[in-house]
Order: sequence, then C-alpha cells, then structure tokens
Amino acid sequence: MFETLFSERGLSLDRLKVLIEVRDAGSIAQAAPGDPVRQSQYSRQLRELSEFFGCEVAQRRGKLLKLTEQGERLAELAREQLRSLDDFRAECKQTNVAFTLGAGDSLIQWLVIPRLGTIIDAFPGTRFATLNLRTQEIVQQLAEGRLDFGIIRKNALAPGLKAVSLGIVRYVALVPEPLARTKKKLTLRQALAELPLATQTTDGQFTSGLRAIAKTLQVPLRPALACQSFPQTMAALRSGSFWTILPELATRDLPTGAAQRLEDASLAPLNREAMLAWNPRLIRVRPNAAKIAARLQHALTIP
Repeated sequence: MFETLFSERGLSLDRLKVLIEVRDAGSIAQAAPGDPVRQSQYSRQLRELSEFFGCEVAQRRGKLLKLTEQGERLAELAREQLRSLDDFRAECKQTNVAFTLGAGDSLIQWLVIPRLGTIIDAFPGTRFATLNLRTQEIVQQLAEGRLDFGIIRKNALAPGLKAVSLGIVRYVALVPEPLARTKKKLTLRQALAELPLATQTTDGQFTSGLRAIAKTLQVPLRPALACQSFPQTMAALRSGSFWTILPELATRDLPTGAAQRLEDASLAPLNREAMLAWNPRLIRVRPNAAKIAARLQHALTIP
C-alpha cells in the first residue's frame, strides 16, 4: 500500500510544513524575511516537492517565488493531514488539543470569552485561541483551513462553508449621564447634532449604516472621536465625555445608571445576524470538531 509514495525521495513532513508556511506567508521572501540562507533552503525543499509530485508547486512571479495552483492545493491537503497527526499525537500523549476561533474584537470580549469556560469544562484537554480578525479575513482563513471556527455576519457567508445562527447582534445608542444631564428629552437626532460622538470607523458596513441613519435624520455625521474598535468606543463612553452606539452585548459591562439609552427605530438597520461558521473539512479531520461546533452554538447563542 502507498508504494508509489515511498518509491522516490523528496516527500517529508518538513517539506510539507515549509509548503504550508510559504502558502500562509504568500511567498518564500515573506515566509523567511531577511534570511537569504533560509529562503534558499525553502526554495530547495519546494523544488524537491515539485520533483517528487511531478508538477511545479512554486513559480517565480516577478521577484517573488509563489505557490502555483497545484502548490496551493497540495498545501491545503498537507494542512489537513498534519493537523490530524498533531491532534492524534496530542490525544496519545494526553496533552491539550487546540482550536482557533476568529471574530471581531467586540464579539471576542463581550460574547466569546465570557462563555468559553463552559466549553472547556465540557471537553477536558481542549484549549482555544481567539483571533481578532475582520470579517473577510475570517471567511478567507476558514476557506483555507487556517482557522477552525469564525463568527461572521450572515451576509458575509461564502459558498462551501457550514454555518449556524447565533442570533441577532443589536445596537444601542448610549449617552453617559454627565452628557445626558445637559439636555432635556434627549433624542438620537439631538445627540447626533449636538453631542460629541465616539464611533467605530473601521467596520465599513457599520459606518455606512450609521451614515445612512444620520442622513435619514437630516443631520451631518461628524464624530468627535474615530475609534478602531467598539471596545475603544466603550472606553470613550466610560470617560463621560462622549456618547456612542455599541452592540447591546456591551451594556452588561456598564454600571447601573452610568448611561442613558436612546430608543430610536432608525437604529434597527444596524442590527445583524451573527453566524458561527466553519469549513466542513474540519469535521472530517479533527476529532470532536462536530461536538465542539454544537457546543459553541449552544454556548454563544445571543439571547
């Protein structure tokens, strides 16, 4: 069995590991930056893989040596097999099996981390690594097998991925009490027009939605503070100097009476359905992955 795989030299776990590293980095130069000796070694190992399989796994494009389509496919196959071997070794040695979960910073802080403990309790010997990633990065890494699980918007789900709903992430407008006391019968329109707003600006869909709300209310959108994440806008809210719009999940971190909530139906378009997504190949190659997925869905469901 497998005689043809072992009839010639050139195939090894080390070479497959190098292939995966180059795949993830994008090129040999990026996989071993500033190290010409290592780059030369990587080039030789990829050439040996090419000779073994009888196809070019890497080709020079300009000044960079990048994987070919066949090299990309081989890297995908190698990643799955090495991951299975790694899990089997961990099982035999009774060491922890690791899973990765990617999501936006706000969901990691306010949804994932507070609830991961129940999953670890249910699966002794399992550990997690959370990765703060943008939606498109999550989708891409799931498709490539670089990420085990991800939480994404429903409208970002790509063909080929498996996903289950976690519920609706709702957004609320919050004004800290020091600012709220300066106005009577405060409305969302009044807050946009008259109070300093701190808002997350790196999420394109959220920002465009907020801009549409401001246009509907006929006020200009001029944030006093542009933030890179919702946790940063929470810090701005806590300072008492800015009001903001945050996922409702964040409100559990606020002391009672710390902020006034502005009710306005125009906020509804900001709401989005969150999906727990993974690559179906994960279930085939990783022990307990299906059970982990089911447990994650149960634990991370948004009330």
